[in-house]
Amino acid sequence: MAKITAFFTALVTWLTMIFSPAAPVEGIFTQQPEVTEKAVFDEGEFVMGEYDIVVAPYGDDSNAGTPDAPVATLERAKELVKTIDTDENITVWFREGTYFISDTVNFTAEDKADVLYRSYPDEKVEFSGAKAYSDWTETTINGVNAFVTDAEINSDSDYFRSLFKGNKRLSRSNYPKEGTFKIADPLTSEAIIPERDASFFTHSVAFMVHTSDVLDFANPTDIDVKIMHFWCEDLLPVLSVDAATGRVETEKASAMTVRVDDNYIFENVKEALSLPGEWYLDRTEEKLYYIPEEGDTVDNTTLYAGMTEQLITFTNAENIAFQGIDFINTDWDHIDGTHTGIPFPASHPLYKNIRYGTDHPQAAFEVPAAILVSASEGIDFTDCLFENISYTAVKFENAAENCNITSCKFNEIGANAIFIHGDFVVPATTKNINVKDCHISYYGRIFNNAIGILLTNAIDCELSNNEIHDGWYTGVSVGWSWGYADNPTNNIQIKDNLIYNIGNGWLSDMGGIYTLGVQPDTVISGNIIYNVGCDEGAYGYGGWGIYLDEGSSYMTVENNLVYDCSSQTFHQHYGKENIVRNNIFAFGGEGQFIITKNEDHNSLTLTNNILVGDNTVMYNHSVKRDWFVDDSNLYWDYKNGGNVYSGESMKIHERHTLVIMTTRGYYNNAVLEDPLFKDAANRDFTLADNSPALKAGFVPFAYDAGTITQF
Repeated sequence: MAKITAFFTALVTWLTMIFSPAAPVEGIFTQQPEVTEKAVFDEGEFVMGEYDIVVAPYGDDSNAGTPDAPVATLERAKELVKTIDTDENITVWFREGTYFISDTVNFTAEDKADVLYRSYPDEKVEFSGAKAYSDWTETTINGVNAFVTDAEINSDSDYFRSLFKGNKRLSRSNYPKEGTFKIADPLTSEAIIPERDASFFTHSVAFMVHTSDVLDFANPTDIDVKIMHFWCEDLLPVLSVDAATGRVETEKASAMTVRVDDNYIFENVKEALSLPGEWYLDRTEEKLYYIPEEGDTVDNTTLYAGMTEQLITFTNAENIAFQGIDFINTDWDHIDGTHTGIPFPASHPLYKNIRYGTDHPQAAFEVPAAILVSASEGIDFTDCLFENISYTAVKFENAAENCNITSCKFNEIGANAIFIHGDFVVPATTKNINVKDCHISYYGRIFNNAIGILLTNAIDCELSNNEIHDGWYTGVSVGWSWGYADNPTNNIQIKDNLIYNIGNGWLSDMGGIYTLGVQPDTVISGNIIYNVGCDEGAYGYGGWGIYLDEGSSYMTVENNLVYDCSSQTFHQHYGKENIVRNNIFAFGGEGQFIITKNEDHNSLTLTNNILVGDNTVMYNHSVKRDWFVDDSNLYWDYKNGGNVYSGESMKIHERHTLVIMTTRGYYNNAVLEDPLFKDAANRDFTLADNSPALKAGFVPFAYDAGTITQF
């Protein structure tokens, strides 16, 4: 009887909307409360303590470290601190200038606790891992005007892969100059195919490219090939290229299966050096070439080559902080991965090619960090800049706890901006690591499948009020357990973050926010997410706003605004008993909501949300009603009004009407009216005071850049 009643109710509603469309309702708006901008860090009054130490570029490490006799280096300052017999906090003050770190500085349990390393007020202090090149002469290369200088390369440690001009990373000479090439033949028969999953992980070190895409490379072993597939990009050093056949062999196995028509590019190609700002280091000639930009002369151009890969480490250290310091200009190398996929056996014909182990295929997991915090407590960074870092910028691991990154800026980061990682033990030993009020931009610039903030196997952490944008992959990723097993990750507060311009059409299977595994106390709240875009090619899929992946369970997703994603605005692969309430999900390219796996339990409860589209489906696929509970949501389509559809797509043979879906148990207590946003076309989602969404129990929230306030 209930289904029959629902059927006729839906039918009457549907016919009324088609034949007697309601007159449009005007929204009534009142002045919204102003949202206070983030406070600028207050330096406060400058006071020099009795035991404080001063460091200056013009100092001398034989000095006492006083204002009149400063020391010259971070290393000397930290050693000098050890000799001070006091229980008072000590500040090490750095005067303005650049401090070149050629060897990693290591803090251990022997270093004094309760020490702050910081810049003088209003002075710019840089810790750099680079050395300068300025002795240029003019030349031509590939018919283009260029600068050249000597670059002595006595060993692999002298060879660098990063070059900087001011605060900008300069581009290696890539080929093609625009777009990508396509793999011609993956030579799957020559790969190692693991028994566990032959479709995803075949670990190749040879493949065929189209001969029309190959140049007569002078130095093929200086070239890297970057292959994009699914959620992974492989950055592989080339061993050889056969220009006649198109066969490419590499010195590192791919982390994922190479397929016909996979996108790829060649990087660091001498023959492709042609555009202003590009460079090439020829280790055979021991020459550095640079194509000058407008205004560059041989006399005024100084470039900085990244030489140091890791600036600072902390091991068993305690209560050490950095404030107002710029960490800049580090280098990178190929990762010698330790992924547990099946390795190439020594009997394999291509085994002799292998110099590097295979990477983990997700989230730039094995990329080292420029600053590594291990088994340490109370390591804090405040008001610092991390720029032109070629690996991951900062990583916490191995039972690090009670650490904070606050009001810091990360820009042009090679891999993950911040990585919080613990061992897979329950309860978690890595805990209470907080990232707040930070700005993360242009991450994953070298290792493209990197994350803005990556958190794995940790507990009791807060990631809040951060602005994250322009990465090739996911903005925030939390969890590292695929399925329902007990795991260390729990009570992660992902709140009030602004996340946008993610993916940019490069990789697949990503989210503005992405989760894995059972996390009973994890909350995703108050975030604004938009412009998430996956690869649009033949293999591309999955540009989601909020993405609860395998086993994500017992989480709360509330008060988020998610819009303009290439796939759906919300996606749950599979999980248990998640609460999804009071969110705005708008303008997903393939619809608003999707669950992709049917299980014998309630996957989630969807209630008091607003879901709007423009000639797209609300619920994707022919989902079974027992997958989830929906109740008291508002649905609206700006082309079709309340006559909303669900299904594979809006194609007539792939969509299901409101009537059909209602009889299947969907759209319970639904409100099918225009929500009366102030200007949905221009993405102003401010709700009118008389919005019909209030009938669905939706509680309006004010939103501004990175800040959402419930009222």
